[in-house]
This record gives sequence, structure tokens and C-alpha cells, in this order.
Amino acid sequence: MCSRVLGHLILEAPTDAGRDWVCKKVLNCTDEPSLARLAQKYIFTFVGSFKASAGRSQSSTRASSISTPYEGASGLAHGDRRAQALLRDTYRCAVTGTFDAASARDPTVAADGYATSPGAPIATTEAALVIPPSVDMRILARYAGLAGDDPLCPPHSDFHRLENILTLDRAAAHRFSSLDLWLEATGRADEYQIVTWHPDILSPSRRRAAVAFTTTDPITRPIPSAEYLHLHAACARMAHKSGAATYLDVLAKDIALLAVLAEDGSSAGVLAAALSRIA
Repeated sequence: MCSRVLGHLILEAPTDAGRDWVCKKVLNCTDEPSLARLAQKYIFTFVGSFKASAGRSQSSTRASSISTPYEGASGLAHGDRRAQALLRDTYRCAVTGTFDAASARDPTVAADGYATSPGAPIATTEAALVIPPSVDMRILARYAGLAGDDPLCPPHSDFHRLENILTLDRAAAHRFSSLDLWLEATGRADEYQIVTWHPDILSPSRRRAAVAFTTTDPITRPIPSAEYLHLHAACARMAHKSGAATYLDVLAKDIALLAVLAEDGSSAGVLAAALSRIA
């Protein structure tokens, strides 16, 4: 597991600088235990932090909700940014093309020329974050080769900027946040192919052939950042090629068993065995 995680981190690095950075970290390890500790740290940094965000309630990130008191660096409250992302994405899930349910019932949306066809599928959509706040941006920024003053970087990280938001329906949002679905550049400007780790996840018949991001106002409604999408895709590919995603899924199930085990210390063995799988 250790060698696979570190090897695929190197192979999937978004930039040469990120690849060199991981190589230096590996070369600084003096023995197998230190390599194991580095691999375990990166499993939770590059994979676990995404999965943790996917497991949380998405009610606060629904694209159609506009009530929130927070305002970030852009001067727009989170809800306003979600509304701007929804408009930018023409009130549709970027992956499936499904029309946002709340917008389908809004006569002002239809009046603006964004009506859906009678009988066409609709669904609740969310403002899904490409890179969630649960990650350690100090590490991910080095891996992705992001500039030190990138808005996602500390100390004033702004994860709710439009460049980090996609409009997705709930099923697609969960898969995307869990790293089970990601977008890879096709080589055409701002166009991406939809990739899943298993063919049964959002089958081709339920999704668009490709995602092409456009905007009528790049200042107010910029499209998602290619750098952020590339970083998300790199983490997803590493997670599944190395087996880290499966490892974390099994670990989560094992830890869940602790809730039903006796409180006489017998659960300690289960947790120790689960955590030791990384070695």
C-alpha cells in the first residue's frame, strides 16, 4: 500500500514542481516506518479529506439557497455566489444536464430564457466545491503548484469562489466530492470528459458526453478553474489506482463497528487492526 500510494502520487502529480516535491519527501525518509508514516499522512491528506467533506450534510451548499450571512474575499455572500454559479451553468447540473428543480418552478427563470422542456428530468442541485475546506491547502498547494497568493491558500482561504464551484445534482455532487467521479481535460478549451472509477457509477446514459464550461460574464461569473479541476482529478486517480479509496472505505466500516462493540477494551483491537492496514 505504501509504495502504491507514494508511487501514484508521483505519477499523477499535476505539475513537475509537485512531482519533484513528492520525490524529495520520499527521499527524505530513512526507513520503511518513515515511508509508512508519510504514505498514511498523504492518504488522509489527498483522499480522506475529500471523503470527509462528502460525508457531511450538503444542505448548506444547495445552489438554489441564497440565505447566508458570510461574505468572502469577492464581496459576494456564499448564497449570492451559489446563485451566480447556477446562472453561469444555465440552471443545470454540469455532469447530467438535469435542470434545477427550484429554478424550474421559478417563472423569472423561464422569462429569462432558461425554461426546461415539459417532461424533462429535474432535480435538486448543489453548489459543489471542487476543493473542499476540509483539505490541508498548505500541502495540496505544493502538490498542485499553486501560487502562494492563490485564493484557496491560507491564511485567507476562500473556498466559495466561483472558480471552485460546480452546479451538480445531489447524486453527482456526492460522487464528485467522494472522488468517485472527476473531470479530465479533453484538449479543447474549457472542455472536460467525465470519468468514473467504475462503469456502474453514473452510467454514460445518465450523463453528458462532455462538460464544456462557458460564461457570458467572466468577471462576475468566471468558469471553474482548470488548476482546481486538475488537482481534484489527480487526487481521484491516485485514490483509485493505489487502492487508497478502498482502504479508507473499509477503514470507515471497521471504525463504525466500534459503536456496537463492548466498552471493556475489546474495541481497541479492532481499531488497531484497521489502522495497521496501511503498513
